[in-house]
Amino acid sequence: MSKKVLVTGCAGFIGYNLSIEMLNEGSTVYGIDNLNSAYSTSLKKARIDKLNDKESFSFTDIDLSDVNSVNTIEKNFDTVVHLAARAGVRQSFLNPEVYIKDNTLSTANISNYVKNNGIGKLILASTSSIYGDSGGRKVSEDIDELDSPPSVYAATKIAGENISKTILEDSETVISIPRFFTVYGPWGRPDMSILRFIYWIQSGESLRLYGNGEQKRAFTYVDDVVDALKKLIDKDISGTFNIGSDKTNTLNEVINLIEKKLDKTADIKYLNRAYRDVDVVFPNLSRAKEELGWEPLTPLSKGIERTVAWCVEEFELLSKIDYLYEGEKKSDEN
Repeated sequence: MSKKVLVTGCAGFIGYNLSIEMLNEGSTVYGIDNLNSAYSTSLKKARIDKLNDKESFSFTDIDLSDVNSVNTIEKNFDTVVHLAARAGVRQSFLNPEVYIKDNTLSTANISNYVKNNGIGKLILASTSSIYGDSGGRKVSEDIDELDSPPSVYAATKIAGENISKTILEDSETVISIPRFFTVYGPWGRPDMSILRFIYWIQSGESLRLYGNGEQKRAFTYVDDVVDALKKLIDKDISGTFNIGSDKTNTLNEVINLIEKKLDKTADIKYLNRAYRDVDVVFPNLSRAKEELGWEPLTPLSKGIERTVAWCVEEFELLSKIDYLYEGEKKSDEN
């Protein structure tokens, strides 16, 4: 069914993949992004160029932390999918004020925009980073420990969730909050492990590995995340949902898969474990399976195969990207 959807963060990884899918299915997508320098703007601009090729797509460069700019946004949408955010655990300790502005304040402005314009549905993206280290247990959406966030990033995302729910509490807007677990795939973020690992192995550069590589993650292929978002767009269902893989894998297992797909051996440079890096984050998916009818379908081996194929195809673009964020560059200089 054709819909009219506002996607914030459309130049981002998940926002781009969702927008392309919605456009291919005949929906109209109004995209917003401020193309900030959190990571390579060349990658963001390449995504926007692809979206601009679609007839039913329009784009506006807006800083959502500026309420006056938010008030200029068109008002007639079926759904707002708020994916715009400043991501990254380690980076959030370097520039906390930027995370507060781009995550918490922007979310408050979007929530007020949705309420003031009577928009029927808000999908507010959140993150598994709010859970911290889950150890041997699967984390559920109603976990009690969220009063002690493990990072500045997590704190701003928890605040965004609570502010949005409070603002929309007395409205008729359906608010759904998917919490994503370690998303990867084509057009991914260059500050996340899988895209970095592929490029470094592919190009013959040293692969920077923080710790011994035995940290586990619920690596989730982007197509599965897009499928979950489409279900939330189609269903009038409020609530918070873990959206992630129901299997965990170590970073070493990821590196081995990439090596096999590229038929190359990684030159691994072992570094000290990153600040506040967790051992494992593992979701309980009962609510997503029962209420959304969603579950992850892409095994890690297949997702890595598709991502490697995309990286090989887009090597020229990827070779222009800076894969180190500010904190890593500073540590190299010291």
